[in-house]
Amino acid sequence: MNDKSPFGLEEWLTFLQHKKLPVSSGNFSRLKKQLKSPDETLDKLQNNISSEPFLAFTILSEANKVVSNKRADIKTPNHAASMVGMNGLSKVLNKLEPCEFSKKNAAHQNFLRQVQISYEAASIAKRWAIEKRSNTSEDIFWITFFRDAARWMMWFYAESQMNLMISLIKEGKSPKIAEESAIGCRLDELAVKIFQAWQIPSIIIHSFLTDHIPNPKELQKLADLAKDPDSIPGFTEDKRLTILANSPLLLAFCATKIAHGANNTNWASKNLSLYYQVIACVLHCKQGKVIQATHYATVEAAQLYSHSDKIPIACQLLSPNLYTTKQIRKNSPSIDKLQQASNVISQLYKNFKGDKKLLIKETLKTIKIVIPNAQHALVLVAKHPSKKISPVLQFGYDLETLKQINWNTPSVVFSHLIQKQSVSNLPSHKLKNTINKFPLPAQQILDERGHLLIGSCPQKLGSAFIIWLDTREKFEDADFTTFKSIILTLSKALAKT
Repeated sequence: MNDKSPFGLEEWLTFLQHKKLPVSSGNFSRLKKQLKSPDETLDKLQNNISSEPFLAFTILSEANKVVSNKRADIKTPNHAASMVGMNGLSKVLNKLEPCEFSKKNAAHQNFLRQVQISYEAASIAKRWAIEKRSNTSEDIFWITFFRDAARWMMWFYAESQMNLMISLIKEGKSPKIAEESAIGCRLDELAVKIFQAWQIPSIIIHSFLTDHIPNPKELQKLADLAKDPDSIPGFTEDKRLTILANSPLLLAFCATKIAHGANNTNWASKNLSLYYQVIACVLHCKQGKVIQATHYATVEAAQLYSHSDKIPIACQLLSPNLYTTKQIRKNSPSIDKLQQASNVISQLYKNFKGDKKLLIKETLKTIKIVIPNAQHALVLVAKHPSKKISPVLQFGYDLETLKQINWNTPSVVFSHLIQKQSVSNLPSHKLKNTINKFPLPAQQILDERGHLLIGSCPQKLGSAFIIWLDTREKFEDADFTTFKSIILTLSKALAKT
């Protein structure tokens, strides 16, 4: 019944902090050769370092471990490389994992896509800094870029969970609910912990903390100063807000939010206006100028940093449907509950390579999200050739009670489910007539006044998974249709083994 897949802040921290960072095997080999060559200098290595995200990130981390003046973080890869020198660069290679990025590998492609989004965010922040006439625009670019390093790792090592998160966001869930449902914690919270463990520059860590950036209420107060798009915002009398509005970290924070928001839900996302208003207050200009600078920056990013197959968000600006009215949008078919489930499940199972325990765990997570009426869920496995049945995963039940049940007492229902793929809908009147066909001890956790959905996924060698959902209230017809879709998709995935 133990679930070894990470879930929650501490488990993900333990999982990630000792993982090697993926880099292109071509760049890795090239760098090794360059470091061995007596004719190479740091100046010649700069392009290779800057173009490889995790190589630059690791060098930055290493430089800040050895720098004596902690008040002056090293923020750019080239500065970091000059601090660690050629010998330091050789040591950094041990922390990297050369990888042949494949177009057929979804985790690889999503990783590269996320790096591309980070370039877009960094370009936006840099353009805003230039508009503000800041002399630290290059620093702001790299601070913004490296903020996403933990997100890159999650896409490389936990692609199915991240896909689930994005699917939930596209369905209208808030980032908080989507992240906590998919991975059990907030991504920013995980980033702070993992960055502290890796000893990366404190200024990047500060860009997540409300000691250094506005909290939601303060963001709204800044945005309220720029509510009128045709007027230049006024000034706040709040000293803390004045300090925060003049911090370069606010540019990094807002640019990240806009880049991810535009990529996940397109430029028409209502959440973007808040950040435009905040930056209008920071730059002390009309919102139109902020939007123009933002769009210009995405075009720059498309020209300078297109290293993957991801379509730049600058291209979305040309969409003929981008600013259509809500009335027109209503005519397009909406995504119903079944489609939501199918989208989530297809993302989870498309790269299944044989880890049944992980697959079943992700199935249970999906069920909790797309069938919220389920108060309890139980996954049983019947092993071949003994046909012995035992619980492997559950939610909502008392664990000790489940352990005390003898699941192998004779049962007409279980015998049928093990032999043939089946999905049954048992509302209270049917459950009342069927409950005596379940194993006698198992009847103690079922309520004949409740509602049960039960399905099975038999496998080639005679084993089978049985999944049941139980509620003391009522499942809707859409819940059963969604459950049936989940069982069918799960059976297809298991058939690969």
